[in-house]
Amino acid sequence: LFAGCLQPDGSLAFIPKNKVAADMKCDGRIWRIKIGNSPLKEDDILMMGGGNVIGDIPKGLPSLSIPKLNLKVLGQLFPYAIIISLLGFMEAISIAKAMAGKTGQRLDPNQELIGQGLANIVGSIGKSYPTSGSFSRSAVNLQAGAVSGLSSVFTSLAVVIVLLFFTPLLYHLPQSVLAAVIMMAVLGLINMSGFLHAWKAQWYDGLISIITFICTLGFAPHLDKGIMIGVVLSLSIFLYKMMRPTVASLSRAEDHALRCAKSHGLAECKFIAMIRFDGPLFFANASYLEDKIMEIMRNKNDLKHIVIVSNGINDIDASGEETLSLLVDRVRSAGVDISLSGVNESVMGVFKRTHLPEKIGSHHIYPTMEKAIEAIYKKTHTDNEEEKDCPLIPECYFV
Repeated sequence: LFAGCLQPDGSLAFIPKNKVAADMKCDGRIWRIKIGNSPLKEDDILMMGGGNVIGDIPKGLPSLSIPKLNLKVLGQLFPYAIIISLLGFMEAISIAKAMAGKTGQRLDPNQELIGQGLANIVGSIGKSYPTSGSFSRSAVNLQAGAVSGLSSVFTSLAVVIVLLFFTPLLYHLPQSVLAAVIMMAVLGLINMSGFLHAWKAQWYDGLISIITFICTLGFAPHLDKGIMIGVVLSLSIFLYKMMRPTVASLSRAEDHALRCAKSHGLAECKFIAMIRFDGPLFFANASYLEDKIMEIMRNKNDLKHIVIVSNGINDIDASGEETLSLLVDRVRSAGVDISLSGVNESVMGVFKRTHLPEKIGSHHIYPTMEKAIEAIYKKTHTDNEEEKDCPLIPECYFV
């Protein structure tokens, strides 16, 4: 005969009835173990636990009260609150993107941020933890067929009803059962083809996604650490690409279009350099453009004119404008002329405010690449043989 003694985690420990200590709390029942008709020896019994159960769940709803605001405490908690809010928002957005990819719905980050903020403000009245999205909870919701935000409303109502009336029924529910439900739901979110697609688009995107996935699993349940690693890697790649944008030397292809000479294996004009800069020109990459132009000047001894194709420059800051101004002086002091083409209105507005057109000469700023070539071609090609073999023959020559 055995007595079921309650353990701190809510489970039962079966102890021979005659060996129960006086301070042990039992469930009040007598347990009998019978194996066939043979006598049972206590020394032959090995009792093992069957896993953790949910145990006691506090019954009822939390008390509601307005939190007391203490400026001193607010000042101490503010840095931690910023970190928690950023991590919570990143996790919520990551989950929302995964859900949107499955359902095809449009994701509005502003709406997610507002919703998360309201949830935390209202939750503070009930003394709740900081709230955010949950991968497992969202996965279960999606697997259950939820298609709108109302599903969370009905889920919350169900939770309220369970907390009020049915918490004793969940006492013996094994945690392994809950884990199985969550795992089956989360497995449906794993999209292995997404890694391959990202790798095909850009190998570093695929590598970052794989590293982030592995780190998220490794740091579980602290998903924020895996997400932060992914964010840091993505920002590092972004900053690197911003600091070293594409600087292409253009030449005319067989279809008469101006394309990157290196990518398409095109011959280049030895007198004119068409340099296309793809990206905003600002303090982080202005020196990179200058280095590239100086490199081209060193490699082309007969160079007479440089045209900076500015169609890809969608923004420019003070450092970028200053670099261009100094570059004009440096190039012209070496006996090479310089012009701009395809400058958009916003960048031209910066040039006008800083008087760069007066320095470079308004007649050295052309609306298109072809207009620039037509204007400078004759000046740079004085020999008829050179003119005939040049890859940058103006479009009008083909008509």
